[in-house]
Amino acid sequence: MRLLSHLFDRAGTRSYRWKPLRCMPGDIVDLMRECERIEAPIVNLEVEYGGVRQRVGMTSDYERERGFFDTVWYVDDDEYPSLDAFLADAALGGHRFADISEPVLVVRDLEIGDPRGNVLLAQREL
Repeated sequence: MRLLSHLFDRAGTRSYRWKPLRCMPGDIVDLMRECERIEAPIVNLEVEYGGVRQRVGMTSDYERERGFFDTVWYVDDDEYPSLDAFLADAALGGHRFADISEPVLVVRDLEIGDPRGNVLLAQREL
Protein backbone atom coordinates (compact mmCIF):
# COMPACT_ATOMS: atom_id res chain seq x y z
CA MET A 1 0.00 0.00 0.00
CA ARG A 2 2.79 2.40 0.82
CA LEU A 3 4.15 1.95 -2.71
CA LEU A 4 1.01 3.54 -4.18
CA SER A 5 0.40 6.03 -1.38
CA HIS A 6 2.59 8.70 -3.00
CA LEU A 7 0.27 8.75 -6.03
CA PHE A 8 -2.94 9.29 -4.08
CA ASP A 9 -3.92 11.71 -1.35
CA ARG A 10 -6.02 10.74 1.69
CA ALA A 11 -9.31 11.20 -0.21
CA GLY A 12 -8.22 8.58 -2.76
CA THR A 13 -7.79 11.07 -5.58
CA ARG A 14 -4.66 11.13 -7.66
CA SER A 15 -1.99 13.58 -6.57
CA TYR A 16 0.89 15.02 -8.59
CA ARG A 17 4.32 16.38 -7.78
CA TRP A 18 3.58 19.44 -9.94
CA LYS A 19 0.24 20.84 -10.95
CA PRO A 20 -0.57 19.14 -14.28
CA LEU A 21 -0.68 21.36 -17.32
CA ARG A 22 -3.90 20.98 -19.35
CA CYS A 23 -3.53 21.32 -23.10
CA MET A 24 -4.85 19.90 -26.31
CA PRO A 25 -2.96 17.05 -28.03
CA GLY A 26 -2.45 19.38 -30.99
CA ASP A 27 -0.44 21.68 -28.71
CA ILE A 28 1.98 18.82 -28.05
CA VAL A 29 2.23 18.19 -31.81
CA ASP A 30 2.90 21.91 -32.37
CA LEU A 31 5.66 21.74 -29.73
CA MET A 32 7.23 18.80 -31.57
CA ARG A 33 7.08 20.69 -34.87
CA GLU A 34 8.65 23.77 -33.32
CA CYS A 35 11.45 21.78 -31.68
CA GLU A 36 12.15 20.12 -35.01
CA ARG A 37 12.10 23.50 -36.79
CA ILE A 38 14.63 25.02 -34.40
CA GLU A 39 16.79 21.90 -34.72
CA ALA A 40 16.37 20.84 -31.09
CA PRO A 41 14.27 17.70 -31.64
CA ILE A 42 13.84 16.54 -28.07
CA VAL A 43 10.47 16.46 -26.31
CA ASN A 44 9.94 14.05 -23.41
CA LEU A 45 6.61 14.37 -21.63
CA GLU A 46 4.59 12.25 -19.26
CA VAL A 47 0.95 12.68 -20.27
CA GLU A 48 -2.23 11.45 -18.64
CA TYR A 49 -5.38 10.77 -20.63
CA GLY A 50 -8.34 8.66 -19.57
CA GLY A 51 -6.62 7.90 -16.26
CA VAL A 52 -3.64 6.34 -18.06
CA ARG A 53 -0.14 7.84 -17.88
CA GLN A 54 2.12 7.47 -20.89
CA ARG A 55 5.42 8.89 -22.10
CA VAL A 56 5.04 10.94 -25.28
CA GLY A 57 7.63 12.77 -27.31
CA MET A 58 10.41 12.80 -29.82
CA THR A 59 14.09 12.13 -29.45
CA SER A 60 17.18 12.14 -31.63
CA ASP A 61 20.72 10.92 -31.62
CA TYR A 62 23.40 13.59 -31.55
CA GLU A 63 27.01 13.78 -32.67
CA ARG A 64 29.06 16.93 -32.64
CA GLU A 65 29.99 16.58 -36.33
CA ARG A 66 26.52 15.63 -37.54
CA GLY A 67 24.24 17.45 -35.14
CA PHE A 68 20.88 15.78 -34.46
CA PHE A 69 19.92 12.76 -36.56
CA ASP A 70 17.70 9.67 -36.49
CA THR A 71 14.73 11.46 -34.93
CA VAL A 72 11.93 9.20 -33.70
CA TRP A 73 8.53 10.07 -32.27
CA TYR A 74 7.18 7.81 -29.55
CA VAL A 75 4.46 6.82 -27.12
CA ASP A 76 5.97 4.64 -24.39
CA ASP A 77 7.95 1.93 -26.23
CA ASP A 78 6.22 2.39 -29.60
CA GLU A 79 8.40 4.38 -32.01
CA TYR A 80 7.44 6.12 -35.24
CA PRO A 81 9.87 7.22 -37.97
CA SER A 82 8.08 10.50 -38.73
CA LEU A 83 5.53 12.87 -37.28
CA ASP A 84 3.08 11.72 -39.97
CA ALA A 85 3.48 8.10 -38.85
CA PHE A 86 3.08 9.21 -35.23
CA LEU A 87 -0.16 11.02 -36.06
CA ALA A 88 -1.45 8.05 -38.06
CA ASP A 89 -0.80 5.37 -35.45
CA ALA A 90 0.12 6.66 -31.97
CA ALA A 91 -2.47 6.08 -29.23
CA LEU A 92 -3.09 7.48 -25.76
CA GLY A 93 -5.34 5.53 -23.45
CA GLY A 94 -6.53 3.42 -26.38
CA HIS A 95 -7.46 6.45 -28.52
CA ARG A 96 -5.55 7.56 -31.59
CA PHE A 97 -3.56 10.64 -30.58
CA ALA A 98 -4.65 12.63 -33.64
CA ASP A 99 -8.35 11.94 -32.89
CA ILE A 100 -8.39 13.13 -29.28
CA SER A 101 -10.47 16.28 -29.15
CA GLU A 102 -10.33 16.99 -25.43
CA PRO A 103 -7.53 18.20 -23.16
CA VAL A 104 -4.82 15.92 -21.84
CA LEU A 105 -2.78 16.46 -18.70
CA VAL A 106 0.95 16.97 -19.03
CA VAL A 107 2.05 15.60 -15.67
CA ARG A 108 5.79 16.06 -16.09
CA ASP A 109 8.44 17.17 -18.53
CA LEU A 110 10.93 14.31 -18.23
CA GLU A 111 13.85 16.65 -18.94
CA ILE A 112 13.07 19.51 -16.53
CA GLY A 113 10.34 18.27 -14.19
CA ASP A 114 7.57 20.84 -13.82
CA PRO A 115 5.66 20.90 -17.11
CA ARG A 116 5.30 24.68 -16.82
CA GLY A 117 9.06 24.89 -17.20
CA ASN A 118 8.47 24.12 -20.87
CA VAL A 119 7.57 27.68 -21.87
CA LEU A 120 6.32 26.82 -25.36
CA LEU A 121 3.82 24.35 -23.94
CA ALA A 122 2.89 26.45 -20.90
CA GLN A 123 1.83 29.28 -23.23
CA ARG A 124 -0.85 26.95 -24.60
CA GLU A 125 -2.27 25.89 -21.24
CA LEU A 126 -6.07 25.83 -21.06
